[in-house]
Amino acid sequence: MGLSISSYLLWLVSSVLELSLCVLILHRRAQYRLPVFSAYILLQLLTGCAGWFFFRRLGFWSHSFYYVSTALSGAAMLAEWLVTVELCYRGFRAYRGIWALAWRLLLFLFVLFLLHAAYDASKVPQKAGTMLVVLQRDLAMASATILVVILLIERGYGSQFDGFARQIATGLCVYMIAVLLSNTLLIQWYAAHWPSLTNYPSSVQHLEMLWNGARFIVLNMVLGLWCYALRKPLPAPKPVPEVLPPETYGELSPAINYRLRTLNARLMDFLKT
Repeated sequence: MGLSISSYLLWLVSSVLELSLCVLILHRRAQYRLPVFSAYILLQLLTGCAGWFFFRRLGFWSHSFYYVSTALSGAAMLAEWLVTVELCYRGFRAYRGIWALAWRLLLFLFVLFLLHAAYDASKVPQKAGTMLVVLQRDLAMASATILVVILLIERGYGSQFDGFARQIATGLCVYMIAVLLSNTLLIQWYAAHWPSLTNYPSSVQHLEMLWNGARFIVLNMVLGLWCYALRKPLPAPKPVPEVLPPETYGELSPAINYRLRTLNARLMDFLKT
């Protein structure tokens, strides 16, 4: 059973959009603004070309291509997580305390989800593929949550995002939600039907074609959004805001504490009446 015509078309459209986006990134010099994101798009293009090469040599449903595609998908997944880290840094780089807490939290989440995926994969025969699908799902959930929080903070309080970075974050958030939903449904389907599916390889192939097709559709929409964001020259980057010196916080802290104690005392008096 080979790929359908629609799968070929989605693969081709994705490659064309990735190539176009690489050209636009170089033309607009966006690689200096978001270097990790730029490397991620180039990696997506290269892994797509490598996947096509090995697909033609090994066959899409061969065991050899399964391990090759798993390795390529793992590299892309790690790059997507690093883009999330870069966007987080972009939004909070001016606030060292927030960023110091944020990067430690991101590292902890990655290790935690990696261990969780390895534990889930140890229960099933296809360990590498299952571990990747579970890890993608968990990291996608974390990335989508982090990006939503960053966008809400940026909307309410402002951050270092410009229009380009905001559209990158929005598109990646949409794609991560699609990965989260598709991988969750795939895991639940396999958990419910695995014994019967092992006897019907065509059912497995049909399911995985639907899963890949849905993700390709969302990815192509997001790639189109990013190309649209680069249709014009990028605006000048926002200046890094000046943070008050530490001694200023030391002067303000007693006054803030006094106001808090006064408010607490008034609330206590109100509750007693």
